[in-house]
Formats: sequence, C-alpha cells, structure tokens
Amino acid sequence: MTKEYAEHLPKSFVDNDPSLDLETNNIARKCLNFFLTPILNNLPKGFKNKIKKTNEAAAEVINNVTNHNALEVLYSKGNKYSSKKLLKKFFQYVWFNVDNSKAVRNRLKFVRRELKAHLHTIAGVDKEINIISIASGSSRAVIEIVNEERYLQDTKLSVTFLDKNPQAIEYSKRLAESISHPRIQLEWINDTVGNYFRSNPTKKFDVVEIVGLLDYFTDEKVIEIFKGIYGILQDGGVVITANISHNKEERFITKVIDWPMIYRTPDELARLVHEAGFSYNTMKAFYEPLKVHGLVVAKK
Repeated sequence: MTKEYAEHLPKSFVDNDPSLDLETNNIARKCLNFFLTPILNNLPKGFKNKIKKTNEAAAEVINNVTNHNALEVLYSKGNKYSSKKLLKKFFQYVWFNVDNSKAVRNRLKFVRRELKAHLHTIAGVDKEINIISIASGSSRAVIEIVNEERYLQDTKLSVTFLDKNPQAIEYSKRLAESISHPRIQLEWINDTVGNYFRSNPTKKFDVVEIVGLLDYFTDEKVIEIFKGIYGILQDGGVVITANISHNKEERFITKVIDWPMIYRTPDELARLVHEAGFSYNTMKAFYEPLKVHGLVVAKK
C-alpha cells in the first residue's frame, strides 16, 4: 500500500441505511448459516445439477449465470417460479435467502439511492442530464429511478443503455415500456464498452452506472475502463460502480454453482478507480450490510 493510498482513501464502511429496507440476517438465520454455509461450500462440483432439480427458480439462475436473467430471478426471490409443493417452497427459501442472494438485492437498492441522490443534486442546475448504464443488462435500477423521477422540474433526461447482449437489450426495452414522457429520451446500443468509447469520444455524461461487469475483469482491464469513463464524464459527474467482495459463500458460488468472479474489497476497487484518474477526495467506498458487495461512488 502506497503512502498516498493509506493517507487519502476514505476508509470503507458498512452502510446500514435504515431507509432502504435492506436484507440482513436475524439470529435464527445466523445460527442456520453457521451450519449451512460449510455444507454448501463443501458440496462436490457437479452438485449444481441436483440443486437445479430442487427448484425451478434456482435452475433458472444456474442456467443463466453471468447474465441479466439470473439477476432478475434473484431480484424477485424466484417468485415467478413459486410452487405449491412444500419441498420446492422450502428450497426456494433456502437458495434465495443465502447471503449472496440477499446482497444482490441490497446492491440494487444502493445503486437506486445513489442515482436518485445525484439526479436531485443536479436537476435544479442542469436542464439536460445525460446518463449511461454500461453493461446495462436489464437496467432495472436506472429504469426504476428514471420512471420515478419523471417529475423533476423541467429537466430533460437522456439515458443510454449499453450492452453487448441483444437479449438483455430486448428485456430492458420491455422493462422500460412504462416510461413515456417528452422530456425523457431512451437509447439502447448493442456494443462492447471498448468499441463504444472509441466510437463516441466526444459525448459526455453526468452519470455513469457500471454494476456487475467488473466482477469478471482483471485489474488492468478495470483501470482501462475507468480511464474511458473518466473521459466521458462531465466535470462534476459521478460514476456509480460495484464489485463482489470476498465472503463466506465464495467457494459455493465459484465451485458448486460454477459462477467464477474476481473478488475485490471496496478499498481495492477504489484504488483502481483512483489509478484511472479519479480523486480519493471525491470518492466514497462502502459495503452493503452483508459485506458481499462493495460499492464505490466517485465524482470527477
């Protein structure tokens, strides 16, 4: 750790914002996890096929690891696939209440909060706000907040959704069908992050949201991405980002569910954001309550 890093990086913290109805573990669940988590972590690699048979929602997640379909099922706790059969209901409760499942939903709430807060901050000053969601997937957080914030004075909102998966784009479009307002412009672009940066070197944004992508990229690639983000941000603009952190269920997710990711603490993610050009003085790094996901919000 460099002297600059040690002195200037704001210390990461656990954010237990009571206004967000965040998911945590009560005493009973902590006791259950004390026994359940080691069992899950020591299941054999091929056990995911047996897990898929216990519940249709769990199967949907396992069949779609890394993409928007898995996250959408996790967001809803698998309710679309609810069964009246007692055993299936039991396994739905088990799989969608492990820490990693709860933490994904917590992360969504924090992204919504940060996006809403920044929109309110700049709406009275900037009459045209440009937002981009990178590797947008379903874009649920952005779409929900834009839908809620349609009444923001006379501010014009322009939102770009960027994803290389055409199925994710189509899903996102369906999710955004309820947004219909002359002051809101939505655009979906089917492309990679690198190609987009190269093709649009002059377009600027007030908010960049990039959540769920960095979990799969090396440090060098993450720095490269944030250099591009720094270049497309307006002065005073913010980037909202996140990364999965080391946690007690890590072996289960990686080896059993077969969902490998690159784990980083919020401090480690903040260091990469800083190396791309962002100042520690305008940055905050925090965990959601279960400390499975860390978020960083940085202002240019």
